[in-house]
Amino acid sequence: MSHGELPPDLAAQGLAGAGNVFRNRAFVLLWAAQTLSQLASNMVLAALMATVYAATGSNTAIAVLILSFLVPAVVFSAMAGVLVERSDARLIMLATNVLRAVGVIGFIFVGPHVALILLINLFVATMTAVFAPAELTAIPRIVERRHLMAANSVFVLTINATFAIGFGFLGPLLLTTAGADTVFVVVAVMFGLAAAAIVPLPAVVPVTDHIAPSDASRALTAVFDQVREGITFVRQNKRIAWSLAYLGIAASLIGVMGAIGPGFATDILLLSERDFFFVMGPAGLGAVMGILFLNAYGKGIPRRLTIDVGLVAMGVTLIALAVVKPVVAFLAPAVGPIEDTLPEALTPIVSLIAVVVVIAVTAGVEYAFVAIPSQTALQEELPVGVRGRIFGILNTLLSVASFLPVLAAPAVADLLNIVFPGAGIPVVMAGLGVVTLWAGVASWRHNARAGLHDVISIPPDEPPIGSAGEPGADAQ
Repeated sequence: MSHGELPPDLAAQGLAGAGNVFRNRAFVLLWAAQTLSQLASNMVLAALMATVYAATGSNTAIAVLILSFLVPAVVFSAMAGVLVERSDARLIMLATNVLRAVGVIGFIFVGPHVALILLINLFVATMTAVFAPAELTAIPRIVERRHLMAANSVFVLTINATFAIGFGFLGPLLLTTAGADTVFVVVAVMFGLAAAAIVPLPAVVPVTDHIAPSDASRALTAVFDQVREGITFVRQNKRIAWSLAYLGIAASLIGVMGAIGPGFATDILLLSERDFFFVMGPAGLGAVMGILFLNAYGKGIPRRLTIDVGLVAMGVTLIALAVVKPVVAFLAPAVGPIEDTLPEALTPIVSLIAVVVVIAVTAGVEYAFVAIPSQTALQEELPVGVRGRIFGILNTLLSVASFLPVLAAPAVADLLNIVFPGAGIPVVMAGLGVVTLWAGVASWRHNARAGLHDVISIPPDEPPIGSAGEPGADAQ
């Protein structure tokens, strides 16, 4: 069986097979480490964003903070993928969690000094860039192939659930009630517990021989050769390239929403910068809802159709967020009498915040519709011999895709606010919505013409990955 062919029951498992993977002790330990580290990462991001915005009042400063998370992924992820394939992934995950715990403690001692915050965050993000491919590569090494879809579903659901809980609720809650230092202490403890969960795992042995440490020059050459091989693999496999493109679009939109989140809270919702979770928290909740829907009802829907629906709807949703304030203000005279007749406890449901929360939940569902089918396709189709490199390149490409919009959108919003106070974020979000809508419509037309909305099977012009004549065919 080639790597492009799936067992008959694989596509039908989803979360329904979660009981099988949770009987795997190694998977449970890895999942516990993932849950703790994801919660910790999202909590510290929320605290740092609020801290930096409070110190600077600048959307651009938030963009630079987010870029300090992304730069190490670009610089180190591809190399980390090669390292994972040639090392014990268990030791890599253990070491990176310990080092992240130490790094987060450093935030306590630098206070609101933005330059030092960025420097420490670069170190923590570098450890994350090494941890991520090790974790992703460990899944198919410790889980049977017939249970891979269930394991994937659990891990992706956990990523989005911890985003909603950590970034949207726990981080802002601790920040508001106990202060930033408490957030950093709790996060460091969580990274420590994640490291402890890794300790009992069996060794995740490399799939290829180690590079000889005696010849540093040859080792460096081998690293770059294998990175080039991974990039070539992506370029030669259209389905992998399409999946990466869709994930890049989704990642860049999430990055931009995070970057302008504190400004959206202050300029649009007229709240504190700490209250940006009214957008990002519901979005994370919506992503969880989207995953649950896809696992329950999406098995028979062609993946490209699901992705295109998500892209088109996401464009509409971003435009709705851009115009929500003037629309609510315009409708206020008509809504006022309704508010007067409602009980006091129910009046918040017709407020601006309530409308934004509903739209944000919708955006999260749409994100799941784009990201989950693409991520699942990558996990199913990548041969084990190149999986580490491709996952490293995946992190790199997604980060590169996020660079320009994450940096440009807040900067444009700040510039527009100078000339037209308060107009920056709505104009930026409307522009993103129009571009996303255009991309979704273009993708819809392309995939519909190719017949990818009508069938689930692999198109005849794209043979299964791993079959004869394609890269990875020998990595059985």
